[in-house]
Amino acid sequence: MKYLLAAFCLLIVSCAKTPQGLTVSTYHLRESMFQENDDQMVRGEVQRYLHGAVTVEERSQKIGQYYHVTWKQSDQLTAGLAGKTEVVFEYLQAASGSKVKCIVQRAQSPAHADAYFTIAGKDYAKNGRVLAWRVSVHNNGETLGSKQSYLWR
Repeated sequence: MKYLLAAFCLLIVSCAKTPQGLTVSTYHLRESMFQENDDQMVRGEVQRYLHGAVTVEERSQKIGQYYHVTWKQSDQLTAGLAGKTEVVFEYLQAASGSKVKCIVQRAQSPAHADAYFTIAGKDYAKNGRVLAWRVSVHNNGETLGSKQSYLWR
């Protein structure tokens, strides 16, 4: 029985892979979150995003939405890719009408990208929250992967 359990555990561990593809993590920091919270996890997350903000004005500049984009692809699929790889973040805000805004970040390699996008401060105060977004990874004009929010057109 011990050997069967050990073989099963080995099989499970050998089948585990690092996640591949495009993942997007979102976080919305609101002013109402600044008050003390009994939940330590929520309080810790708020403090992480407020790191370095001392004055009330600095704290208000941190209010907004944060996006963390991770792109991972296997070496076999990236063997033919060369050149410049970019992560493109397109979004619509509440007060900007139908104007699509765009932020582009260069990726480290065609196989891996780790990008952070922040909509905060004056832009967030003037144009409001992000209503819809789309993230895509491009290599020499070719789209490698894409993800979008439910409300993206």
